[in-house]
Parts: sequence; C-alpha cells; structure tokens
Amino acid sequence: MSMKKNKITIIGGGPAGLACAYYAKNKGIEFIVYEASNSFGGNCQTIKFNDFYFDTGAHRLHDKDSDTTKIFKNLLKERLRKIHVPSQIYRDGKFIDFPLSPYGLFNFLGPINFIKESLAIIFNSFKSKNKIKNFEDFAINKFGKKIAHLFLLEYSNKLWGLHTSNLSTVISGNRLKGLSIYTLILETIFGKKRKTKHLDGSFYYPDNGIGVLFDELIYHCGVSNFNSKSKVTRINHSDNRINSIVINNQDNYNINHLVSSMPLGIFIESMSPPPPNEILSISKSIKFRNVILVCFFLDKKKINNNGSMYFPDKKYLFTRIYEPKNRSIYMSPNNKTSLIVEIPCFKNDDIWVLDKNDLIKKIKEDLINLKFFNKDHIIDSSIYKISNAYPILELNFEKKIKKIFDYLSRFKNLDVTGRNGLFAYTHIHDHMKNGREIIDYYFKK
Repeated sequence: MSMKKNKITIIGGGPAGLACAYYAKNKGIEFIVYEASNSFGGNCQTIKFNDFYFDTGAHRLHDKDSDTTKIFKNLLKERLRKIHVPSQIYRDGKFIDFPLSPYGLFNFLGPINFIKESLAIIFNSFKSKNKIKNFEDFAINKFGKKIAHLFLLEYSNKLWGLHTSNLSTVISGNRLKGLSIYTLILETIFGKKRKTKHLDGSFYYPDNGIGVLFDELIYHCGVSNFNSKSKVTRINHSDNRINSIVINNQDNYNINHLVSSMPLGIFIESMSPPPPNEILSISKSIKFRNVILVCFFLDKKKINNNGSMYFPDKKYLFTRIYEPKNRSIYMSPNNKTSLIVEIPCFKNDDIWVLDKNDLIKKIKEDLINLKFFNKDHIIDSSIYKISNAYPILELNFEKKIKKIFDYLSRFKNLDVTGRNGLFAYTHIHDHMKNGREIIDYYFKK
C-alpha cells in the first residue's frame, strides 16, 4: 500500500475535472487527476471509427462565458471555428425549426390551427404561474396543450424516462425562450424577416471534434498528471475532512484537498465510514439516464443541413440524430457522411443489453423509412454506450440534492463539480466556470 500526497486531487477526467486541472496548472497548484475509464473527456469525447469521427453526443461550445471562449481560442487557434448549424424537430412527416418560433409553427400548423394555438398562448400568459408545479404544467402553460404534446411532452417522456408530470421545470433550460407574446406579435406582422434567432444554432466547434477541446487541456497541463484506469473505490474521512482515497481497491492516497466530478450517488456510497442512513437512502434514489449511440457510416455525400434532429414520436426509440459532418467537414471522408442516433434508456432496460445486431437492424429500418439513406449506402455501423449521461431532474429533486450537499458541506477540504457530481444539467462553459471558481477560492485560502 502506497501513501502519496498532492495539493489537489481531482476525481474524474471529464470536462469538469479537466477544467479544474487547467486552472490549477495556471495557478501553479500541484494536482493529479484519476479517471476510472481508459480515456479522458467523459461524455465529451470524439471517437475514431476507420476514417470517420463522431462525438459522444451532439455537443457544442456556446459563447456564454468569455473566459472559456478565450481559453479555447488560444489553445486551438484556427482549428476552432464559429459555425451556424440549425436544428429541427421531425413530427408527422414534416420538419419544424427548433427552438419553436411563431413563423415555424405557422408553416407547420396552418393558418387556422396557428390562430387557435396563438390565442391559447395569449390566454395562458394571463394565468397565474403559481399553478405551475411540474414540467407538464410549464409546457402547457407556455405553449398550449396541442403544441406542448406535439413537440415537448412526448419527447421529454422519451428522453428522461418519466412522465412529464414527474419532471422538474428545470429541464426546460434556455431552449424554450424562442416563443413568447413578443415574438408571436413580431413574426405574425413581419413574417420570416423577424423570425426568432436560433438559440443554439451558432456555436464554436473544433475541426476534429469536440474531444479536441479536452485533449488540448490535457496537453497544456502535462499528461503525467493524468491517470486513466484509476477507479476510486473508497473515500476515507474523519473529523469533517477527506483523509484519503483508495484506487482500484488497492492504492491508498492521502488527500490535502479533493475535487470530485464522479456521479454523486457513487461518491456517497463510496464514503467510509458510510454517511447517515437518510443520506444513503437519498443517494440511492437519484437516477441517471444512459444513452446508446447507434452509428451509421455512409457512402453518401450528405443527409441534410441540420445540426441535430429531434424525434418526439413514440414510434421511434431514438430522441435525437446528428450528422457530424455538418459541424465539421473533417468528421467524414470526402463524399461520405455518417449519422449518429441517440437512444436514451435506463441501465436495467432490455434495450441496454439488446443484441448489437438486432438493435442496428431496427434503427436501420427506421432511418431507411425516413428516407435518410438506403441499405446500399451503408459502409459500416457500430454501437457506443454511455453510462450516466444525464441526471434525471425529477419533481422536487432540489430538496433531495440539498440534503446531500448540506451533509457534504461539513467536509472543508472537498469541492464537487460536473454534471454528474452536482446533479445538474450543465454544459462545457458551466464546467469551465465552476472549475475557475473552485481553484480561485482554493488559491485565496
């Protein structure tokens, strides 16, 4: 058993952990990163398959934190480009722009239905917001029953695996801001000329995939500080301090200060001695959604121009499809493209363990019926699985999470970050900002 000590120990080599490492390096603070898997980048990796590349999700770098944008511009230089790639929802054989806008809804619904639903939206705007208890209430209040069911409620049920009456309003994020009384009036009067600007359509993206962002962070920090295949199996504590961690049930490392981005429930259940029963019970009750990526590599120049396509209809297993080449031409060979299909599920769902060939066959049939390609276009196909992809933000989840963090706050040498660590639906710029704040606070102590 070895005993080693570093000033900051970081659990998790995903975006959040790497952000902390970057800022620690820049402050001259000694650090070490332990990652359970054999690769870094967490859920933001770029995978190479023969001559094709694809990301483990339709990831974007939004220009929402100036420091983050500046860092990646400096690291990647001309290899980071600002692109504009729209997204659409596929419903009833038609595409409609997402986020929803009055102009798009007018074309999709037709004049009569559009007027009816517009009146419903206006009427709902005067209703008391106090009656909004869950995401279903929120969606119906904002969009009316018809629009909410067509585009939001069925989709959210598929994505999160829960009825929308059991989901928090937090899941709406910033993506439902394109439709309001203001935009309704503007677009009704001026039409396409005043169409609401797409909230997620413009973003930064590296030439060779989103994973390059995090590869560059590692190179900047020095690869010797990063340890893969290093799973934290126990977290020892006493007297309101984290004393040490055990890696792979074998090596014990003393802790000066710990930053964890591992899934919150796993962190709690790894603590020794165990936390109070109430905290353990809560940690076992919080859920994460897994994702299966079904990938098709195609002898076809292009499918369409969309960054992402969303599928609310229950007849499809998948929720989202993206074409990597639409983010960067370097993601596929010349005159070829690929489609990446996202299927959300729980780890105990039958589909998670379904035979690879059976799943590929099912999805292939759906995509051929959608006329995205025919069987002769298929060069190859593959499956990639992502565990703990999304924290499930159930109704009143905030109360549960608060109890856990109230307990963890007693540990003065512990910080928690990341989507799975904080149990929050956060993005790349959020991870970088959180890492900066953690290291700044530590540096000032």
